Amino acid sequence: MSTAGAADRTRPAWKLWAVVAVVVVVIAGLLHAWRNTNVLTGNRLCGGLVSAEQADAVLPGSGRLDARGDGLGKELTDTVCNVEKSSVVLGSGRSFLTVEVREEQAEDLLGVDWSPTPSRTSFFSGEATGGVDAYTGWVLLPEKCWTDRPVIVRTSTNEPVPDRTSFAALTTGTAREIAARATCGDLPQKPGPLLAPVSDEARPVTEGQACGLDGFSVGGQVPTGTKVLEAGQKAPAGLWSCKLTLDDDSRGPIRTDGFMTYTASQDPLLIAALRKTPDASRGRAPDGRAADVVKPQAMVLPCAEGGHLYVASQSGMQYMESRDRGADLPARDAYFAPFMKAAAKSFGCAAPAAG
Repeated sequence: MSTAGAADRTRPAWKLWAVVAVVVVVIAGLLHAWRNTNVLTGNRLCGGLVSAEQADAVLPGSGRLDARGDGLGKELTDTVCNVEKSSVVLGSGRSFLTVEVREEQAEDLLGVDWSPTPSRTSFFSGEATGGVDAYTGWVLLPEKCWTDRPVIVRTSTNEPVPDRTSFAALTTGTAREIAARATCGDLPQKPGPLLAPVSDEARPVTEGQACGLDGFSVGGQVPTGTKVLEAGQKAPAGLWSCKLTLDDDSRGPIRTDGFMTYTASQDPLLIAALRKTPDASRGRAPDGRAADVVKPQAMVLPCAEGGHLYVASQSGMQYMESRDRGADLPARDAYFAPFMKAAAKSFGCAAPAAG
């Protein structure tokens, strides 16, 4: 048998192995793309409520997105969606995003018991009302979506998001889709500019301009000789907050809770939500003007220039600890009146002539 004849018979076998190798590579590539990237993932997740592109931008790392959620629930507040990003690549980890629709009392959205912590939140106001921090975001749905209480879309992650602007866009875009499908109002695709905290870390209070409010002083309202720190956004703004913390030896949740938290808002949708608070009643502000009293040390003020201003103060655990240690501190009401006066001036909310 000639050498040329033997070579001719081996060529088909080599061709077959080459084809098999190509098929194996293609299948391996498809498996990698399916398991570790979003190339084969649809554009929308959770029954179309969540943008896959936005979810991928919010969740850190690389990997494939998997979602559990079929769209709107039977009741709007039954809507829940869970998105997971995972990869088989060693060390890639897993990250999670939860989207839910829930009823909330409006004062809780800016209150000290709410997550995200107001003083660390980047707020946005205008066509869309909400806020995001490193782990949590929320957007108020249009008023037509509400029943007994205001309704929000809340997003949360188990890992800090790399970019708050993307997080706010995801939360707003999802809220827009939910409102559209529920036919209860319109929202923009993205929120307006984010108002971030002035600094990442708390900073010393400037006497006479605490929390950036002209004429606002904490002198005589904190334990003698104690340094006071402030954290929050720059005033005025549609949504705003400021937390005062005593730089003392308190630790853990007591220091985290702070001494006093102040909040203010001129956002029309949030004002409408605050007026739905069950215990809200007509009353008088410390300067004598008529006001909607939401709860002690929290009220909606009418402004002579038009519109309204929500102002509130809330004592923290450091305030209680200081009193327990024997510090001679004013009652809670004494903290609200000077703040209200300074906030009304800074936010341009003079009392109406009729009171």
